[in-house]
Amino acid sequence: MNLMFSLSLGLAVATSVFPAFAQESFTPINLAGTVIANNKIGLSYGARGCITEISQGALQSGKATNGQVLVQLDDRAATLTVKSAQARMHDLEAAVDERDFSVAVVRAEIARKAEEQSFVDREFERTRVLFQRGLVNETILEATARRKMAPAFAVDRSKEELERAISAKSRANFALEIGQLEVLARKLDLDELTVRSPFSGVLLNFEPKVGDCVSQGSIAAQIYSPDEKSVETFVFMDQLVAGQSFGVAVGNRVNVIRINEQICPGIISLIDTEANLETQNVKITIELDAGCASTMFLNEAVNIRTLPVNG
Repeated sequence: MNLMFSLSLGLAVATSVFPAFAQESFTPINLAGTVIANNKIGLSYGARGCITEISQGALQSGKATNGQVLVQLDDRAATLTVKSAQARMHDLEAAVDERDFSVAVVRAEIARKAEEQSFVDREFERTRVLFQRGLVNETILEATARRKMAPAFAVDRSKEELERAISAKSRANFALEIGQLEVLARKLDLDELTVRSPFSGVLLNFEPKVGDCVSQGSIAAQIYSPDEKSVETFVFMDQLVAGQSFGVAVGNRVNVIRINEQICPGIISLIDTEANLETQNVKITIELDAGCASTMFLNEAVNIRTLPVNG
């Protein structure tokens, strides 16, 4: 009997004196949070102007598809500017073609005169041989030499003309490049008059009206992906310092509980590195499961219950 009492007392003392050998305790905590969008962005007007068209489908449904035109500003002047720049570019393209033709003509002329010079050179060489043999007199040799000089001068003049033609072609090409850039710039100006959806999502504050005039940079709407939502909440420093005991650590799983008691799985994805100076709490972000996120509302109030590290 005394032996049994001694063993029981010994176990009790060992448990109280050496708690490290006992299983590490976990204390779940409940937090209040708010649903937010991961990628909510503003859609702004790229230029000032007056609204001429609105997507009625987007206006009524509050949703948009990738690349969908949401708002169109008056683009008549910008369209004319693009057409004018394109006409100017076509003229510059024609000028380049003309310069190409001029260069080709001069090259052909040089080739023809080079052949003529070659013929005269051969004629002079034959006459020189005949002169050396005494078969022709000096007058004929001199006449042949004069005929040799004319094609040589002509080839030199044509080469100078070719240099001028190539230079003119380079200037025409440069002018064409400027014209092409001008067309691109005017098309970009035209595109700024259209507000498009950058991805498929839900629209917020989308209330344009035909006839309203807007300024450049003003917000037409906000958009977010309904499948990409998170929950923001705050924990106190003491809960964060003992993060593993309370399950508050990046990568830990949590349960997000809606008002209808639906449980959505989540993972702690971010813990801020700065605490609020007055309240001494820190903001944490919980990434929601995509399947559950699509059913939740922005700014929806939820409860969060932490889980064990391996929970």
